[in-house]
Amino acid sequence: MTKALDGVIDQIKQKLDILEVLGEYIKLTKAGRNHKAKCPFHAERSASFMVSPERQIWHCFGCGLGGDIFGFVMKIEGVEFGDALRLLARRAGVTLKKQDPQVQSQKKRLYDICELAAKFFETQLHKTAAGKKAYEYLAERGMKAQTIKDWRLGWAHDDWRALGDFLKSRGYKEDEIETVGLIIKKDYNSPQPPINLRGGERSGGALGHYYDRFRSRIIFPIADSQGQVIAFGGRIFGEAAKKEDVAKYLNSPQTPLYDKSSVLYGLNKAKNDIRVKDQCVIVEGYMDLIMSHQAGIANAVASSGTALTENHLAIIGRYAKTLAMAFDSDEAGGMATRRSIDLALRRDFNVKVILMDEKDPADIVKKDPAEWPKLIENAQSIMDFYFTYAFAKRDAKSVEGKREIRKILLTAIKSIASKTEQGEWINELARRLRADERDLLADMKKIKLETPEDYGGAPNSEPAQIIAKSRLEGLEERFLGLCLSHPKHFSEITADESDFHNDDLAQIFKGLKKLSGKKEGNELLVSLRKELKPELQIKIDYLIFQIEQHERDEKDIIAEIASCILELKLLRLRNKLTALSFDIKDAQQGKDKNKLGKLLKQFDQTSSDLNSITNTDAR
Repeated sequence: MTKALDGVIDQIKQKLDILEVLGEYIKLTKAGRNHKAKCPFHAERSASFMVSPERQIWHCFGCGLGGDIFGFVMKIEGVEFGDALRLLARRAGVTLKKQDPQVQSQKKRLYDICELAAKFFETQLHKTAAGKKAYEYLAERGMKAQTIKDWRLGWAHDDWRALGDFLKSRGYKEDEIETVGLIIKKDYNSPQPPINLRGGERSGGALGHYYDRFRSRIIFPIADSQGQVIAFGGRIFGEAAKKEDVAKYLNSPQTPLYDKSSVLYGLNKAKNDIRVKDQCVIVEGYMDLIMSHQAGIANAVASSGTALTENHLAIIGRYAKTLAMAFDSDEAGGMATRRSIDLALRRDFNVKVILMDEKDPADIVKKDPAEWPKLIENAQSIMDFYFTYAFAKRDAKSVEGKREIRKILLTAIKSIASKTEQGEWINELARRLRADERDLLADMKKIKLETPEDYGGAPNSEPAQIIAKSRLEGLEERFLGLCLSHPKHFSEITADESDFHNDDLAQIFKGLKKLSGKKEGNELLVSLRKELKPELQIKIDYLIFQIEQHERDEKDIIAEIASCILELKLLRLRNKLTALSFDIKDAQQGKDKNKLGKLLKQFDQTSSDLNSITNTDAR
């Protein structure tokens, strides 16, 4: 890493506070001198994710992940270092030099193409005759001029290559434009050419090697959580809408920037309000979402016509644990909706249902903007809704009716994360069906809940494997952390760097020992950091951060240091005995008497050392 880049990183860190950066993604609460949260990178019920504003670092003591603001943004956004640097630099108001190769990644070119395409579509909406007709349509649907501007709505020509030719004229290659899904490579082997919206081919014969994906459509730019355009949605409009076999809505395909199972439309504008209100309103379409925001519901996002996935719920869970889902009574029983709700319940979300007489939130807002907030305020709990839905059209006295009701409700009840809540709803179902709770529990046990893989969804994106440290490594870290946190007691410590099994910890201890007595307090740590590699400097912060989680008085600190030294000695000797036992067994099987004799002597000496320490400690 160059000195210039180091300077930029330091400048960004000075301007951005870690609590503000991480607070945009997760809900932080004060815990003494630090802050804590539930880890966004693995499933947990109690908070083990800690943030130190003093050291500007974060660490999860559950899964072992940690780092600074750059490491967090890289992990949570799924981006490379250059992209994280660019995101944070923009937030900090720091200008990056364009010639820096680490910043000018290929992915940045893809972002630039999407941004330029969005501007192109915006211009066409306002500056062309066909675009102005689309603008009038949006106005008729109740959309205000400022709303159209804020959401950067646009228009795609019915021309086959208008956008592609424009982007190529700006220096971008066809394969790059194709990579972000804006143009499609023509299949010359296809027996049927693509439908030509203009009724004829361009001059020159074939339509060219590529053609635009979006044609004759109102365009909705799709942004990531940071507000960068990464994809597009298009609604067919005009003469093209009259043609058969033309999809009403068309979205960008999967690209290096866009994964529909992990992107929620409008999250970049809604995330702060979602966190403040501790509730996320879920609507289906682009128009529903935009009109919701226009009506003052700024904590709303759209699933863009797809069922909520595990990834969607993981993202929402960083900001809030209450979901208010908008669908009419016919959609409520739909398989996709049921799966989304079941996934949310299993993730311990508080799920509510917004009941609507009108088909879409957009229509409700157009008719009466004040009505939509009222409907959200009166949203019904999901289990109350399910009970009403299940009993409304089924005979609870007939065998067939009871079977259908059990099928609907037992699956929903089993999806609830809380066993206590499950018991309460089983009790209610037993009362309503006049059934024995034990029979309902037995039926519920037979139900197999679907996994995301069962219906083609993405598996849980969170790491399933928690980083497990050995007892020895944990003790070494704790001992060294105490030494770094309270260096004034270091002169009383008799340990040596050779006592450490972990090489990194040994290097830190060696540096600390070298400076002990020459420097004191914060001066000592500043000097120590200068002598170590960057990765070991970060390790020092982590080790001290770990100790800071629990306040202790001086007597307890001295006693704990002594206890760590003793435990480390005992653990090393016991581990050595275990290793010697295996070596002795190998020597016996190999009939190597010379080696066996030496190993037995080592075993006796190690046993003696262990007994000596144990007996001394006992006295």
